[in-house]
Amino acid sequence: MKPELMSLTNLGKVASLAVCLGLSACGGGGSSSNTNTTPIVTPEVANPPGPGHFEAATFIKTISAAEVTAALPKEVTAIVKPLYAVDTYKITYTTTDASGRSVTASGLAAIPRKTSTLPSPVLSYQHATIKTNAEAPSNHATADEPAVLFASMGYLVSAADYVGYGTTRGTPHPYLLAAPTALSVADFMTANTRWRQMKSFAENGQLFLTGYSEGAYATMATLRHLTLNKVGVLPVSTFIGAGPYDVVLTLNAMLDAVRKENPILGALISPGFLKKLGANDRANVRNLLLSSALGNNSDISFDPTFLDNFLNDDDAAIIVQSNVNDWTPQSPISFFHGRDDTTVPYGNTDSAFQSMSKRGAATLLDRMDCPAKPAEHIPCVPAFLINDITRLGALAKGL
Repeated sequence: MKPELMSLTNLGKVASLAVCLGLSACGGGGSSSNTNTTPIVTPEVANPPGPGHFEAATFIKTISAAEVTAALPKEVTAIVKPLYAVDTYKITYTTTDASGRSVTASGLAAIPRKTSTLPSPVLSYQHATIKTNAEAPSNHATADEPAVLFASMGYLVSAADYVGYGTTRGTPHPYLLAAPTALSVADFMTANTRWRQMKSFAENGQLFLTGYSEGAYATMATLRHLTLNKVGVLPVSTFIGAGPYDVVLTLNAMLDAVRKENPILGALISPGFLKKLGANDRANVRNLLLSSALGNNSDISFDPTFLDNFLNDDDAAIIVQSNVNDWTPQSPISFFHGRDDTTVPYGNTDSAFQSMSKRGAATLLDRMDCPAKPAEHIPCVPAFLINDITRLGALAKGL
């Protein structure tokens, strides 16, 4: 799958939030003083060891609303108006990798500076495929980072780096593997909630999920995990764009495209043919495909399990380990996709929409097509952002 950089450049009132860490001093020096003060302390928050354990928060910097506005594409600034400066933090937490081992992962927390005391909604943003560690959210606290844009609109935002990036760079990134992807995001959401409670950031109980491309896949995997395992509250709404929810369909479409462009190479990477070759030959073809997709400049290790399953002609394994298109949601999902998308075929949205509808969830689903001409993967990003912000904004309270 071609990686796509989810950058917004390719894609009021500001006041400080004061957090008291010590005790307030009492006025007067004698017993005759009638001045009463209430100590302000960091609240005790349950933070047990294990998945979701909050470990540390490191302040990165503050980004002004004007800086966020300046980084937006022109077609987005005509509709989207950032409201707040954003404080950014690198959060480390405990989760598990694809092998089930405990790791200390990282992500970005973006907090809007509001004068209002109204509780804010929470938004979990999942990033698209990135090739370098420098682009991971906790290493990319910049004005053109989508997580910062959402925070500037008034959301308390968490954006997991995913395993393989940030503090876990070098550990294989579980690319298109549903369970470990969902755990890294869900555990980060838990750790962020605990940290925000420690810092007394007021939440209103609303949760929103969003992401584009691999971010849409990660969002869908996370929503399925939250729903089926009854973890926390379900989101008010999930808005996802151009995700490879049906990985079998996606890989077969990619293979068909290769066959049309290069019949000889297409025959070589046919799963039915490769199944007859040795493991080393299949591994060589798999590494060639990954290199072709990611280029030679990636500093991230990608777990090739999804490709190994495909080249082993094991659709059953892909359905179990990778597909996130066929399950029963219990909260609203809005799909966005371009019909001309050659990076992530539009059939993915059809597959998820139809499978979920057959399971009785039709009333919870809606979808819209990207209006860009042509409606290709990257050209559809600005329209996705506009619709994402306006549609979630119509439901969110306390922005």
